[in-house]
Amino acid sequence: MSAFKSITQLSQLIHEFPRTVAEVAVPGAELRVGEDLVVKAAGRKAQFAIKPVLHPSRRLLDDPDLAGSSPALLLCPHIPAPLAADLARAGINHADLNGRLFLHADGIHWDREPKRSTYRAAQAAEPDLFAPKTARLIRTLLAQRTKSAWTQAELVERTRVATGLTSRVLAQLVRERFLEVEEPKTSKRGRLHYRLRDFDGLLDRWRAEDAWSRRTLVRQFSVLSNDLLQVAAEVRDQLGANNVLLTQWLAAWLRRPHTTPPVASFYVREPVALKLPLSREVNAGGNLWLAVPKDEGVFQETQEAGGFRLVCDVQIYLDLIGQGLRGPEAAQELRQWEGFAQ
Repeated sequence: MSAFKSITQLSQLIHEFPRTVAEVAVPGAELRVGEDLVVKAAGRKAQFAIKPVLHPSRRLLDDPDLAGSSPALLLCPHIPAPLAADLARAGINHADLNGRLFLHADGIHWDREPKRSTYRAAQAAEPDLFAPKTARLIRTLLAQRTKSAWTQAELVERTRVATGLTSRVLAQLVRERFLEVEEPKTSKRGRLHYRLRDFDGLLDRWRAEDAWSRRTLVRQFSVLSNDLLQVAAEVRDQLGANNVLLTQWLAAWLRRPHTTPPVASFYVREPVALKLPLSREVNAGGNLWLAVPKDEGVFQETQEAGGFRLVCDVQIYLDLIGQGLRGPEAAQELRQWEGFAQ
């Protein structure tokens, strides 16, 4: 049974909102939901016209109904944290059914984090930007952040994503202001060029949607050597340099030395590699991890360092940011480095 409650209609969204408001604890304040949200606090009263939206996106940052002078409240089933941060910076009042509430008007300044992760909108007709196939396009755009612009044909050839899906993803990225499009400069029919507009915003959005455990099959091994570079070299030589890609701690250290790497992690192409007699397999605490990705897109954007093939910097960051063993620290150090994704 799914842990999420899907909201498929605006009427459902509006019906559920009073229950969420009743759970928002603001000392000395009274919140009431009718056609509008009415707030009374510190002798002030504010009224917010509710604008329900099932599928929030960055397009809302330009919505005149939300950015105007009259108080309005964007209401959604769920607002991802990166988008919520963008809305807050733009001064757009917003709320979701998970308990998120941001109000900034007429002396009222509230910013409440969500209490749960229960509600989601039903699957939108728009493409999932971070599904295994479509993430190939995102990875390429972020891995090549200094490239001036891409054509659709170049991205199709590089990622091997179907032309139709590529077109839909690019259109979605433009609508959400992650990309900007350059029209042909002549009257003749020409190819559109797509330029990365918001590197950090797109990476933050991917991070919020990503989960290492959902997209990999991982086996851990215990190796009796403390020299992880030697361990990594043995894995590379046994499995073949073209069949493995270094990621996570050791990869981050090779790119930007910071914390001492505790684990050597590789992507491997075939599950059969997990059965090779490299060392003793363990349930946890291994210093060698072999991961079979659910999509081979990780093998499309690579780099060389220290005699090893590595995944691209953004992939190292994503693979490491949610791990323990000081993984987030190493990931942030890599991202803040001026050579990140260069």
